[in-house]
Amino acid sequence: MTADYIFPITSSHVKNGTVVVDDDGAILEISKSESASGGPESEIYRGIICPGFINSHCHLEHSCLKGKIEERTGLTGFISSIKQLQKEMRMEEILDAIVNANAEMMENGIVAVGDISNRNHSFTIKQISRIYYHTFLEVFNVNPSLGETEFKKTLPLRAELDRMRLPYSVTPHAPYSVSSALFQLISEEAFKNHFILSMHNQESESEGEMFMTAAGKMIEFFKSINISTDHLKPTGKSSLQSCLPFLPKQNKILLVHNTFTSKEDIRFAHNYSRNIYWCFCPNANLYIENHLPDFQNFIDENSRCCLGTDSYASNWSLSILDELKTISKNFPEIPLQTLLQWATINGAEFLGIENQFGSLEKNKKPGLNLIENLNVENLRLTKESKIIKLV
Repeated sequence: MTADYIFPITSSHVKNGTVVVDDDGAILEISKSESASGGPESEIYRGIICPGFINSHCHLEHSCLKGKIEERTGLTGFISSIKQLQKEMRMEEILDAIVNANAEMMENGIVAVGDISNRNHSFTIKQISRIYYHTFLEVFNVNPSLGETEFKKTLPLRAELDRMRLPYSVTPHAPYSVSSALFQLISEEAFKNHFILSMHNQESESEGEMFMTAAGKMIEFFKSINISTDHLKPTGKSSLQSCLPFLPKQNKILLVHNTFTSKEDIRFAHNYSRNIYWCFCPNANLYIENHLPDFQNFIDENSRCCLGTDSYASNWSLSILDELKTISKNFPEIPLQTLLQWATINGAEFLGIENQFGSLEKNKKPGLNLIENLNVENLRLTKESKIIKLV
C-alpha cells in the first residue's frame, strides 16, 4: 500500500511511502516508493497511513447514554445526570449500545482500549472483540469507614475477568471520590499485582477548591446527595498533589482529562514518578466543562500524552480522529507527528502492548489506518479529514 506519507511513528514519516503487510496484518516492509504512483502491484491512496489508534480511556458501559445528557452542565451536573439515567436504562438497551460502540470503534480504526467498568455488562463483548481491551475496575467511596466494603465489591468482577482471561486492574475513580483508606487498599493491591492504574484528574475547578479549602461546588454536590463531608479537611494543595502520593510510584499511572492541571502539577507528578502518563479526551472536556487543557504545558514538560474518547455520555462520537481534529483546530502549532504519537505508541506503551501495537515496525500487527482529506502539503488535519481502516 502506497500513500502520500507513511507515519511509522517510532521513526520519521516517509513521503510517497509503501507499507507491505502479510495476510495476517503483520508488517513486512516500509520503504520509499520510486514515485507517487507506487509499484506495479501497490494500492495507491491519497492521504497518510499510520498505525491503528489506541483509545486509552473509554466507558463502554455508558454507551447507552448517547445524546441523553445536556452539554456544558459542569462536572457535578454531569454526574447527577448519569446517576439518574442509569436507574432508567433497560439491560437490553445497555447491551445493544455496548455492541454498537465496539463496532463503531473498530470502524474508526481503534485497535486497543483502556475501558472503565463498574459492572460486568461489557465483559462478553470484550472477550469476542477484535479490539484489545484492558478493563479498569473503578472503585469510589468518600466514606473512610466503607473503604474495605467498597473494595471487596470488585472481587466477583475480578474472578469473572480471570475466568475469561481478560486483563484488568483495580483503580481509583478520582481524587474527589476516593477516601484515603480506599486509596490505601487500591495502592497495596496495585503494588502486589503490578496493576497499571487510571484515575480521572482535575476535570473541574471545583475539584481543586475542594482540596484547597474544603468548600465549593463539589462539597455542595456531596451534601445535596446526602454524603457527609465532615471528614474532609483542606490540604492547601491541589487535588493531584494531595492524592497522587497515595499511589505506588513503581506502577504506571494514567491521569485522565487534566482539564485544569497546571504546569506546577505536571512537574510535581513527574518528580513523584517516572511512570506518569497523561490522557486527554478533548471533546468530552468541551461537552462537560467547555474547557480544554493547555496542551502546550504538557509538551513543554516532555509529558507522555495519550488520547481517549471518554463515553457517549459525554461525547458526540467514539473516534480518536475526532479528538485529534479538535486538538489540531485549537492548538494548530502541535505537529501531526506529535498528535499521532499521542494516538498510538504512547497509549500502547501505557497498556503494555507496544510489542504488537502503536507503531509500524517489522513483524508487528498494529492495524493500518488511512487518514484522507488532510492538508498534505502542511501535514495538518482539516475539518473534512476522515479515517478508513485498511487492516
